[in-house]
Amino acid sequence: MRRSFAALTVGALALVVLVTTYLLFQYTSERMAGGKGYRVYGLFGNAIGLYEKTRVLSAGLRVGQVEERVLDQESGKAKVFLRIDPEIRLYANASLGKKSASLLGEYYLDIDPGTPYAIKDGQKVEVPRLQEGDQIKKVTEPVEMGEIMDAVGTTLPVLKAILEDLKGLTSGPIKDIANNTNEMIERNSVIVERLLGRMDEIAATVEGVTNSEADDVKIALHNVREITEGLKGLVGTTQGQVSGAGEDLRSSLQKLQRSVDSLDKSLNHVEKITGKIADGEGTVGHLIADDTVAKNLDSITDDANTLLHGVSRLQTIVGLRSEYNYLAGTFKNYFAVTLMPRPDKFFLIELVDDPRGNSTRQSVVSQSSLTGSSSTETITTTEQLRFTFQFGKRIGPVAGRFGIKESTGGVGADAYFFDDRLVLSTDLFDMRFNQYPRLAGRAYLAVYKHLVYLLGGVDDVLNRQKTQGLAGGSFDWFLGAQLVFNDEDLKSLLLFGFGSAASSAGK
Repeated sequence: MRRSFAALTVGALALVVLVTTYLLFQYTSERMAGGKGYRVYGLFGNAIGLYEKTRVLSAGLRVGQVEERVLDQESGKAKVFLRIDPEIRLYANASLGKKSASLLGEYYLDIDPGTPYAIKDGQKVEVPRLQEGDQIKKVTEPVEMGEIMDAVGTTLPVLKAILEDLKGLTSGPIKDIANNTNEMIERNSVIVERLLGRMDEIAATVEGVTNSEADDVKIALHNVREITEGLKGLVGTTQGQVSGAGEDLRSSLQKLQRSVDSLDKSLNHVEKITGKIADGEGTVGHLIADDTVAKNLDSITDDANTLLHGVSRLQTIVGLRSEYNYLAGTFKNYFAVTLMPRPDKFFLIELVDDPRGNSTRQSVVSQSSLTGSSSTETITTTEQLRFTFQFGKRIGPVAGRFGIKESTGGVGADAYFFDDRLVLSTDLFDMRFNQYPRLAGRAYLAVYKHLVYLLGGVDDVLNRQKTQGLAGGSFDWFLGAQLVFNDEDLKSLLLFGFGSAASSAGK
């Protein structure tokens, strides 16, 4: 009778789960279908990270989602169609940008709706609204790491060659020319200074003579002959001085001409050196003329770009969960890590502290001539952590999982509602010791964003009687809470931790 009741319970529960899942899937599919809102599109040079149902935000609020991606044959770009909420108005001057949403590579689209009016030639003109099927022409995309590496790889060899040439010039002919020119200017400055001093003396003598004539004209008239002879002698003397200064100036100009000739020879040497570099002679010329090094750098940057693209698409979610089992009177704790290489695929890894512990079975068969054969079975329970490793695939609001569940084989299913704020989950596992498999179900409700969840559910629904030798191994119900950290939260924690460590090290 008990087996019939258990079988009937299993069948009824499975039927309820299937009907509920089908109804929820139909309801959610109708909500997520493309009947509401209107479609617009934008052209992207790189659509990596943009998938169906990728969020479209405006001022941090969700206003739509990506509906379809196709290759535009005319432009050769990715044509990304968006489904925009009907109450959101977009104008012809709207702009669309691809933004990074997480540390490890999740993207979303940020849209500026534009304005109904614009200023053109100092006048206010009306801007038309975008209708069904219109294009958002202004699209911005982030610079990819591969493009940065390509630019750096192209610039570094040229910069190195320029620095080598500049080093050779500054330590060679130009340095000598500068030193010679400096010495020549210093020598000529002394000569010019001496010449200007002599001319000042001549001007002072002439000024004294004219002043004396103005003061005593009568004496000058009586002594015209003497003054004339004195001026003649004075002029003769100054003529010799000016002649000597002219010789000095001519000598300085000849030295300057020799310096110019030396500079011309140096420039000829520089021209020969640059010609050899252009022909590929020497180390610098080989680096510039031979493209082998550039090809090697391109290969390295392509490999690094492939690796970085794979890592950038991986999203990490860490969860800490604690459940209180009321019938057993104990806590059950989880540490979970979800790795999502794509929005519809994930890997679930868990460490579980279960009060039931880890159980092993040992059977001993004894042979006796008097009593015949006998068998003894021993189940040993140890306090060990259990682990979970499951692969998951999500289709719309429903996700399926299979793999290892709490150190035994198992499968599971999840249903998501209200932008993932309500999650219904069920697991079937541990088919070794109990009369029936261990069936557990739980519901998660987000009470603060997607960070804090309250949860409740039932465990081991099919096994109503306590299994001998297993701590708490029977039907139970529980309540608990869960904290969830995504990439942005982990980035903040890492920055805070590194800042604290640096501050402690600096003290």
